Amino acid sequence: MSANRYFIDRERNNVYHYNYYYFDNAFTEDELTKIHNTAISYPKVAGTVVGDSEVVSDYRKSTVIWIPEENKNMWLYDKISDLANIANTQMWNYDIWGYGDALQYTIYEGNGGHYDWHGDLGPKISNRKLSCVLQLSDADDYEGGELQLNNGGGAVSIGKKKNRIVFFSSFVLHRVTTVTKGTRITLVTWLS
Repeated sequence: MSANRYFIDRERNNVYHYNYYYFDNAFTEDELTKIHNTAISYPKVAGTVVGDSEVVSDYRKSTVIWIPEENKNMWLYDKISDLANIANTQMWNYDIWGYGDALQYTIYEGNGGHYDWHGDLGPKISNRKLSCVLQLSDADDYEGGELQLNNGGGAVSIGKKKNRIVFFSSFVLHRVTTVTKGTRITLVTWLS
């Protein structure tokens, strides 16, 4: 597993909150298979946009499966927590206390699946500090579907490498561009 950071100026002790931090090869192939098999044991629902209420909208076109925080899934919650703590210590030093939401297995189909620019904060989700995206699909499995962050200077593409897990501040605007072919699958969560 390798860890990488986008930018940090440690000499001046200056934290740039629009940074992101990622790990490549964060999980074994067996663990990735276990994530897929766990997800398909729960029901699929339409992806929603959270605000004052949750609504299905043209702003987002995806299917999600919620993986609850229960005993059989704790290995996954614990592993993501461990990686989040490393990233947080290296980049932001937020006061992180745990999860406020279940893990979200997200499917974007090549029939226009996307999620327009958004932050991961809102009226009912004000405690999120770190957002996390684990890429589960091979880059060759789909076209489009780029995860992009707006780092204050424009859109930065994170790349489509399978088994890359990226962390970024939940207030950072980000999007998934339109999937034009194939299927993009990720695991998404937020730490509070």
